[in-house]
Amino acid sequence: MSGASNVTVGEIPTTAPTAQGVNFGRRVRLIGISPACLKNLTGTTLPSIGHSTSHRDVLLDESSTEALRRDDRVDRTRRVTRPAPDVKRHLLRNIPTAYMLTADNDS
Repeated sequence: MSGASNVTVGEIPTTAPTAQGVNFGRRVRLIGISPACLKNLTGTTLPSIGHSTSHRDVLLDESSTEALRRDDRVDRTRRVTRPAPDVKRHLLRNIPTAYMLTADNDS
């Protein structure tokens, strides 16, 4: 058996953030967060200007931006805006790192 096995995104090991927070440029999945329309979205962390290490801005990937755009729950909250039709990657500001899982194999 010398073939490479296929690995799905769901099988990528994840790690909860440490006390130091989540470094910039890490791929993350949002978990246990409110509002519910943000749960399971994925993106890349960016520096949050003026915030502590316990919060990061998250630039959603294209598939998560599209999922958020189509989610009807966005209309029931004032904390999240629906991405405009021409936006490929939506920016979420000031997201607590406690609600992020990072990929173990991402540096």
